[in-house]
Amino acid sequence: MVTTSPRTTSFTRPRAKRAMKISVQPGPATCGYGFIIDHDCLRRWAKIIYGELFGPDSLSSMPAEEAEITIQAAYSTTASMIPLKVYKGFPRIPRLRRRLALMNPAQRRYLLVLQDNSSQAALSAAITSEDLDGVRRMLGLGGQKPRWYHLPEW
Repeated sequence: MVTTSPRTTSFTRPRAKRAMKISVQPGPATCGYGFIIDHDCLRRWAKIIYGELFGPDSLSSMPAEEAEITIQAAYSTTASMIPLKVYKGFPRIPRLRRRLALMNPAQRRYLLVLQDNSSQAALSAAITSEDLDGVRRMLGLGGQKPRWYHLPEW
């Protein structure tokens, strides 16, 4: 008969990083790889895109309340324009069906999806680190690193 001694706690192992299993789905994507676009980034880009459409001084010539209402109204247009600007600036990034996924409606958090598990081609698309760094700099995301997220089903 084999006897075992109780485990001692003097030796501790570092915790393993949480791994996320990614598999190809036959339908819509359930996981996406990319950057989180928060409310501040969306607001900053709403001002930029509004300035591109109506002139750089158009918001500064409005009263503060009217400018705020205009910026908030431009959020939906901005959410659709950000992926187009990324694709235009970085043509090697694959074009996906679900480009900007709403992650949290209350906080206006989106995921700019650069890869997903909707097909083998989308899952195995090669994105260079130069493209990732370029997208991060272009969007003004600071030190945010892209990673895999579960995509909500809305």
